[in-house]
Amino acid sequence: MDKLLKSNWFVKIISFLLALMLYTIVAMPDNTASENKNIFEPETETERITNMKLDVYYDEKEIVYSNLPDSVDVVVKGSRDRVMLSKLSNKEVYVDLRNLTPGKHLVKVKHKNFPDEVDVAIEPGSVPVLIEKKATVEHSVDIELMNKNKIPEGYTAEEPIITPNSVSVTGAKSQLDKIAFVRGYVDISDAKDTVKQRIPLNVYDENMHELKDLTIEPSVVDVKVPISSPYKKVPIKLDENGKLPDGVSISSIEIEPAEVTVFGPNDVLNDIQYIDGIPLELDKIKENTTLELKVPVPEGAKKVDPESIKIKVTVDKEQEVTFTDIPVKVTGLSDGLMAEFLDPKSGELDITLKGASTVLDKLKKPDIEAYVDVSELSEGEHELAVEINGPQHIQWANNQKVKVAIKNQT
Repeated sequence: MDKLLKSNWFVKIISFLLALMLYTIVAMPDNTASENKNIFEPETETERITNMKLDVYYDEKEIVYSNLPDSVDVVVKGSRDRVMLSKLSNKEVYVDLRNLTPGKHLVKVKHKNFPDEVDVAIEPGSVPVLIEKKATVEHSVDIELMNKNKIPEGYTAEEPIITPNSVSVTGAKSQLDKIAFVRGYVDISDAKDTVKQRIPLNVYDENMHELKDLTIEPSVVDVKVPISSPYKKVPIKLDENGKLPDGVSISSIEIEPAEVTVFGPNDVLNDIQYIDGIPLELDKIKENTTLELKVPVPEGAKKVDPESIKIKVTVDKEQEVTFTDIPVKVTGLSDGLMAEFLDPKSGELDITLKGASTVLDKLKKPDIEAYVDVSELSEGEHELAVEINGPQHIQWANNQKVKVAIKNQT
């Protein structure tokens, strides 16, 4: 050991190691001091709140303002716990216009209800504002009908009925002077009946740019748009039910009005040629009678006008008249076939008719038509009932038959 201590190399190596250890200790960072410092000093944190709503305090009865931004950005800086607390607080940023006169101003944005011990920076810190005296004007309401070309064919939109038809508009006089329209919009596409809607209103200038810094009272109106449907005038056809008492015959029936107006879609009106389904009970008519009967609304139609009609029935004593040698026509004969009368061979009959004398006196032989229908008959002999066509309110006294042979023309 003594030899080592006396060796120059040993002493040099020991000296080098000691010097290296001292250098390392000096060069090391003072982590302990830093850790001790963090124990006593809290961390600092920064939070940015973007687009925070900007509140405005002002005299709502006297002034209006414009040009203010809706929101600002807020930067909150402080200890972590205080910054976290600021997120939960009922904080506010605002401008106060209550002591300012009409005109242009640059006002400071203020804040309140942020936690203590935080720094609050608002961007921008000041904002421009235009303050004007408040005024009110009355203005008529305009309703624009949208998609008028899309209502069904034949239907027509009438003038809108607006309740109320005028409103109060309040705001800055400079804005009120720009008003050209107070307008709402009603969509009437596919409308077949009266359109009823509650419509919000907007204010526009002459270039149809909306003026948003104005208050409308009321801001909503009720609108009724009558829709006229297509119509068609058609005659009335009575359904005569029952039988007149013996010895009575109808001289005339007058219908007032003779035509009624049917309202409805065009495709329905095209199929309506007359109104039927109005019953006239003949067994109840013993003398001249005037009746008021309801007009039915055809299926698919909207309404009829008038809704009822008057029927005046004039009667007379029943009389008879006989027309001789009335030819019987054959109808419905198929191609390639022919008809031959077997009984009577002449194909003529004597026809006795019953009716009021006022009707019978006007009858002539050409007014009477007798015929048989063979449209569903094949070749061979057939006995057929004779059908009679003639004026209204006439009956024939004898139900007659004829025999006909259907033959091939070849």
